[in-house]
Amino acid sequence: MDPARHTVSFSVVIPVYNGADTICRAVDSVLQQRLSPAQVIVADDASTDDTVGILKRKYGDRILVVEMKTNGGPAAARNKGIEAATGDYVAFLDDDDIWHTDKLTIVANAIAAQPDAHLIFHNYTLHDFDAHIGRNILPPFSVRFSQLLPGNFISTSCAVIRNGHGYRFDSDMRYTEDYDLWLRIVYSQPAYGIDQNLTRLFRGITSPGGISSNTWLMRVGEMKAYTHLVKLNVLFGLAVPFLILWSLAKHLFKLVIRS
Repeated sequence: MDPARHTVSFSVVIPVYNGADTICRAVDSVLQQRLSPAQVIVADDASTDDTVGILKRKYGDRILVVEMKTNGGPAAARNKGIEAATGDYVAFLDDDDIWHTDKLTIVANAIAAQPDAHLIFHNYTLHDFDAHIGRNILPPFSVRFSQLLPGNFISTSCAVIRNGHGYRFDSDMRYTEDYDLWLRIVYSQPAYGIDQNLTRLFRGITSPGGISSNTWLMRVGEMKAYTHLVKLNVLFGLAVPFLILWSLAKHLFKLVIRS
């Protein structure tokens, strides 16, 4: 892999709220990429701790800190970052996660192989990265709307979207706003996955402490995303009741399993 041969540029958007203890770990993992990003944008969601001060003192003009006056949630913060993005693609990272040093290089290779991609994602790990990652590159695989419809399998810290097409998260959603956007993109545009663990999550998707830890509100967000499908095609109005029932069934099943 030769990062120098890639012409695609990436803007990295990291939303943060009171992330003084973790934000530098995330930013460092971006600045240490073998393929340097065009921009590193940290969207501070009106933090009440010293997050902004820490970022400005440590990184100066190496990153762009966008400050929100009022707390709007992760969707609003990411949208603020997207508005400032100038790269060909926007890559997302949450403030308590990190990337493998080859992440952007591998994603750039995938884009070179599939230049029609509007959404690209990869796997994540909850453990240390595989030391051999990046040596055995697998080709990206296509993902269809029908595969994503049963449920979200794309972590935001693993997602990259094409810039300049008006893609935005629904700022009225505080839960599952990422799934809502992925559905809208994949419905009409090509999406591809990479079967490698290029992000490390320091908390599981629904583990205590994160915004996604409230599983019922996550489920409500999923159902809301399903209702939004009618905006894509009115015929989804026939399917939405069944999708909502499917979502409720998944929730009840998980409750039974845990009890």
